[in-house]
Amino acid sequence: MTSPPFSDEVLVAARAAAMELELPPPCVAGVINNTRLLQNYAALIRDFPLPDTCEPAGEYTP
Repeated sequence: MTSPPFSDEVLVAARAAAMELELPPPCVAGVINNTRLLQNYAALIRDFPLPDTCEPAGEYTP
């Protein structure tokens, strides 16, 4: 696996700038950690094998 072309810090700074969000330097590490955590959760959903024959839920009740 190759390294991404930009560091996580550069990507976080670019995303914050694109949203016109002021991100204090001490917060960058937390943003990176939370992004990695959310990527792991997204992968669980994305990679879950779900056949096309499943019926959609009629109602969702948490």
